[in-house]
Amino acid sequence: MVDFFGQQEQARRQTSRLVMLFAVAVVLIVLAVYLAVTAGLFIAQFFQGQQQFFSVYTLWNPMLFVWVSGLTLLLIGGGSWYRLHSLKQGGGRAVAELLGGTRIPSATSDPLLRRLLNIIAEMAIASGVPVPPAYLLEQSGINAFAAGFAPGDSVIAVTRGALDLLDRDQLQGVIAHEFSHILNGDTRLKMRLMGLLFGVTLISDAGIMLLSSRRTIAYSSRERGTHPAVLAIGFLLFLAGTIGAVFADLIKRAVSRQREFLADAAAVQFTRNPAGIAGALKLIGGCQSGSRVVHPAAQQASHFFFGDAMKNGQAQWWATHPPLTERIRRLDPTFRGVLPPVDAVERSRVIRELAVSELAMPEQAMPVQPSQKATTRSEAIASVGQIESGRASGLLVRLPERLRHFARDPFTARAIVYAMLLDEDTGLRRQQLDALQVKADADVFSELLDIQPLIAGLDPDLRIPLLELLMPALKELSGMQYRIFRGNVKLLIKANEQLSMREYMLHRMLLRHLAPAFEAVQPAANKQLGVEAVVADLGVVVAMLVRLGRHVQPAKIYRQAMEQVAGAVEEPMPRADLCTMARLDASLNHLRDAAPSIQQQVVASCAAAVIADGHVSVRETEMLRAVCDALECPMPPLAEAGLGF
Repeated sequence: MVDFFGQQEQARRQTSRLVMLFAVAVVLIVLAVYLAVTAGLFIAQFFQGQQQFFSVYTLWNPMLFVWVSGLTLLLIGGGSWYRLHSLKQGGGRAVAELLGGTRIPSATSDPLLRRLLNIIAEMAIASGVPVPPAYLLEQSGINAFAAGFAPGDSVIAVTRGALDLLDRDQLQGVIAHEFSHILNGDTRLKMRLMGLLFGVTLISDAGIMLLSSRRTIAYSSRERGTHPAVLAIGFLLFLAGTIGAVFADLIKRAVSRQREFLADAAAVQFTRNPAGIAGALKLIGGCQSGSRVVHPAAQQASHFFFGDAMKNGQAQWWATHPPLTERIRRLDPTFRGVLPPVDAVERSRVIRELAVSELAMPEQAMPVQPSQKATTRSEAIASVGQIESGRASGLLVRLPERLRHFARDPFTARAIVYAMLLDEDTGLRRQQLDALQVKADADVFSELLDIQPLIAGLDPDLRIPLLELLMPALKELSGMQYRIFRGNVKLLIKANEQLSMREYMLHRMLLRHLAPAFEAVQPAANKQLGVEAVVADLGVVVAMLVRLGRHVQPAKIYRQAMEQVAGAVEEPMPRADLCTMARLDASLNHLRDAAPSIQQQVVASCAAAVIADGHVSVRETEMLRAVCDALECPMPPLAEAGLGF
């Protein structure tokens, strides 16, 4: 399969293709609207008694065309801009709520919901991204989707049918499919597609509005009512909008069909279990409800779903998803096309019993697949955008049960973050606690005092997975709670008047992924910067990584790492006093605008600096993860600190 960075390039090319197809659709719609208005004016002249109306209005009227084109483009462009803006502010949550989804509480005790949240957490930690919030759609069909512009604002939504009818392996295959869309940039593409095509649908809405109009001009001296010309224009606009809807479906098909095959293959690669996702697809074919989603917004969001939301698994030639049987055959070559019917009532009873027994099983007894540690720079790069499920399972088992329980609670999750920021020095820690006692919620502060010894004894390599596990619960805070929490985090970091790498990593990752849930976000730039534009910023990052290691010849290691991107380097390694945390932050923000191929070289350069001495320290791991997080290049856990690659 194509690696993470190659998938990002493909997604960007798909975006360009989307814009081209959208432009063609807009041109055709403008022409259709112009013909509709022209026909309506012909009819208006006829009812006004002008028998020579064909001589008054010709088919081509430049002035009329300019006005119609301008208003049509304004309607389409304005609608698309509005929907894109609202989606960027709400992220994946906006799509889930549009489809009637309800947020699944992090601390839920329902065995089916708990099983789903556990699978999502395992997948997220295994891929190196924050755990996304989960939403439930009360639909009997078996379906799911991921939505969001980036891993930080993504969500996973599943239907009630998927929870009730899929066993753990099958549900894991579906969730792995959706994580593939997040990691490969497909969700960003689908969000843009949804926003652009919204403007197209407004044309048919305008036609319906005119058809239902009751306040128009009189067209005779004795009668008042809807003018026939208005009815004609409304009907023809509705037809023009229908043309737009057809083109919208064709665009969705052109953009997303191949990505579904890729996501299926990625799910098998992630789970190492083709029977899981293949079994889920077979159940869709055998279930009476299939994958259908009955909701007014299902059509405009149809390209997000795991299965065809508009049909019972029988995709037509313009559908957004490949035929169900074709997807199954690619996963299971022995499949002969037979999809036995499913007794939904009996199967849901069995699945619930299995979920209860799985939760009752001690976590140490759960099967853990062997992890594959990266031993070279190339293997470290190949791990980006992948899911290392064995390593994640081991990390989750090592986390104390009490911490995993706290991580699900939006109230006490804050206590874990505060505890992670307490200084090792006793006197400074006392000052932090005194300041926090005044600012923090009293109950949260009490939990902090209770949980602090457990955090202090936590293995260093578990800090990032624990931080990722906290994200869904922290996103459930109220706006006021978030502002207080954000202020307290800054208070703890500034207490010693010196920002450490651990504090910087935690603060940047934490607030960068929480901010979209509470604040208006600025759309990320898409500058596609080249090597020359980012080499100075890369030099700062590599120099700081080199200084974190145990290198005998740091200047030589710096040059070798920089050669991964810039070729032969003549400039010396930046002085330590120039490599401040503020300069690092600015450099990472700038590197984020680099093209995917350049970002790949950036990660390669950083990995080379880390592994050069054959040892990976906790600080190096945390900084490398912070770099990858800033570039939105999810890197899974690599190896225990101190053991090397």
